[in-house]
Amino acid sequence: MARPPLKPISPLFKWFGSSYMSAKHYPKPLADKPIFEPFCGGAGYSLNYHWHPVTIYDCNPNLQELWPWLINEATSEDILNIPLDLPEGTDIRALGLSRGQQQLLKHRQRTNNVGNCWTISAWSNKPGQWVSSIRAKTAEQIHAIKHWKFEPVTWDIPGTYYIDPPYQYNYQYGIKNFDYQLLVDNIDKIPQGSLIIASEAVCPKTGAIPDYLPFQPSHSQVTSRRKKTNSHHSKELVYVKYT
Repeated sequence: MARPPLKPISPLFKWFGSSYMSAKHYPKPLADKPIFEPFCGGAGYSLNYHWHPVTIYDCNPNLQELWPWLINEATSEDILNIPLDLPEGTDIRALGLSRGQQQLLKHRQRTNNVGNCWTISAWSNKPGQWVSSIRAKTAEQIHAIKHWKFEPVTWDIPGTYYIDPPYQYNYQYGIKNFDYQLLVDNIDKIPQGSLIIASEAVCPKTGAIPDYLPFQPSHSQVTSRRKKTNSHHSKELVYVKYT
């Protein structure tokens, strides 16, 4: 009997950007080699190919708690025990949940996760947020990432490197003075037999194009949805190199 095709799993929580939807515009990872996401955020690229060996990392302190919990500790029961239909303004930290459960609820029912806000948002119980169907799907899919690793990327192992840094001319997730030259130096360390995919975007105000890598136009992506006539779009750029 033929093996059923492997399919992406849905995002496990909300995060800025659009790498999950953008992945279809980029090359597929190299077969039988690991995937590395050194600026993972919600790990949108890797979720599309979750069956590969995957190493992700991010310097955001919330993600440094959430991802290790999801990978190493979270069970389906842990997910299903996170309550639904909480009143707006409820302090997540007062619900008697584990720290990992708190982080998942914070990042599943808010649109701004970088800050230190721990109250239930006005959007919490709306479709796509922390509702019963999302909770059930997360509990079902959590097992798909248990072989992943959350640790700093060393840049010296052949594989697929999906590099989604803070965009030079856009929101930078609270990071100040990001060192793009250091990023280029690390990319230069990636060994032969690898695939490098780096994403960026055109400056939405001036049209400037980042030049620390030779980026090419890729696609237009909705990055936040407001009213139907007022969604925010990003003109995405991409750098692709097979070494």
